[in-house]
Amino acid sequence: MTTSTITPITALPQNLPLEGAIAIALQDNVMIFRASTNIQQRIENLLDKRQETPLTTTEEQELDDYEAIDDYLSFVNRMIRNNFIQEKLEITMMSESSLAKDWLSEENDEAWQDL
Repeated sequence: MTTSTITPITALPQNLPLEGAIAIALQDNVMIFRASTNIQQRIENLLDKRQETPLTTTEEQELDDYEAIDDYLSFVNRMIRNNFIQEKLEITMMSESSLAKDWLSEENDEAWQDL
């Protein structure tokens, strides 16, 4: 199994509100983390502005910082999803093994013989 690594973030964007920056949602019964609507709107505004005029150095840095945060959220979401999938697989394997012991017995064969 390979371990993913992620580049450390040295500073948060100055415009990033420390409260309400992350939204939590359920996807396929797994909790995932995303940038809040406000943060997504700020990113879209910066991207739109960049198409019309060059961003300031501060704005470019802010956009880069948001990209790093998005990488972190994606990493966390992958780890959570992989853990969820792994746990489901382990439960399935344990159940299969347990059922095999119950179903693959002489008593069980005799019980089903006349059906």
